[in-house]
Amino acid sequence: MNYYRKNFTTAAVMLTSLLSLIACDQTSNQADGSGFIQTEATDTVSAVLGSSVSFSNSKISVDEGEQFTLKVLANDFSKSEGGAITLNFKPELLQATSVNIDSSIWDFVSKNGQIDNAKGTVSDILFSSYKGVSGDAVIATIEFKSINKGSSNISIEKSSANPFASNGEIMTVTFVNTNVTSN
Repeated sequence: MNYYRKNFTTAAVMLTSLLSLIACDQTSNQADGSGFIQTEATDTVSAVLGSSVSFSNSKISVDEGEQFTLKVLANDFSKSEGGAITLNFKPELLQATSVNIDSSIWDFVSKNGQIDNAKGTVSDILFSSYKGVSGDAVIATIEFKSINKGSSNISIEKSSANPFASNGEIMTVTFVNTNVTSN
């Protein structure tokens, strides 16, 4: 009986440790002064792993009425089978016009997501590769149009549609936002 109790205790300690690691995957929300919420990663685990998703430009300046393109990039992926993201932006300043997944890289299952310009979201952009992707890669190309003057963050967050995975395990990813100024 002591043998089983000892193994049960060991398993409980291992499970508690695993849950503590999962709990490290937290984010903090911070207002940017305009009422728009910007998400910043505070996860120390992701800083060690280095995997991130960002835009091709950290800042963009456009004229009102102008269209522009941003690439969503996977950076420093050890190896990922894919994941899903959602983008958020100010709908009174920007409109998303199209999303295209890079199917030459993400060749298994992909979904361009759902554009909702009234809410300022492109939700559940899904991308996957059966063989996995390592290093840096383009996830998708997103086209936007500036509809009014002002400034807007475009944020990236993980989508519940499909977690980022590596070798069948959920991976931690840091998300980096961009800022668009329309003149």
